[in-house]
Amino acid sequence: MGITKERYQRLKKEFGSLASWALWDKACENPKSRENVGSMEWASDEDALIKKVKTKFVFVAFNGSSLHDGKTGHGQNVYWSNFHSSYRYGRDHKLRYAILGSIAEGSYITDLIKNDKSKTAKERVNKYKKNRALLEKHVDTLKKEIELLCGVKKPCLIALGHDTEKFLKQTLGKEGYKVFYLPHYSATTPKFDDYRKLLKEEILEKNK
Repeated sequence: MGITKERYQRLKKEFGSLASWALWDKACENPKSRENVGSMEWASDEDALIKKVKTKFVFVAFNGSSLHDGKTGHGQNVYWSNFHSSYRYGRDHKLRYAILGSIAEGSYITDLIKNDKSKTAKERVNKYKKNRALLEKHVDTLKKEIELLCGVKKPCLIALGHDTEKFLKQTLGKEGYKVFYLPHYSATTPKFDDYRKLLKEEILEKNK
């Protein structure tokens, strides 16, 4: 199932600087390379983009990474550029390799926590473990985001990383959302082919 142009524009206005779609320009030769991963050409034709959008799955990471403005990534003024950084130490290309060509291509990708300025991942996670009210605030924002995308239908949530999985199961999992764990693509393991296989066989094929 896709999305209407009206819903797309509302989603873009409210979350387009923080989220993206599982769509990328392909690498010309080696699909595991970083080539074109930071290109936003795929988003230049919005009518074509809307036709590619799917709503069965939503990928959710924990918190947005640094933007690497100007040199190797995109700033928040570039819509849908999250998860599309060509930063040389980034691994967005690993996520691209896992998703492109699968039934999850065209899915929505976002973060559970928006605009958190904590210095370390550990500090960030501990903050939300201790402050349930703050976590619920971010969960409510995510629910609004998902409802803009899917309406009343609940998509399958693919949690990128154990912390994301835990928080989603503690909250949206109790509201009828299916939550599936996938290692974060920034991790060095599993390797590219195993990562793609894990997504396909353990999540996508079981939820067609």
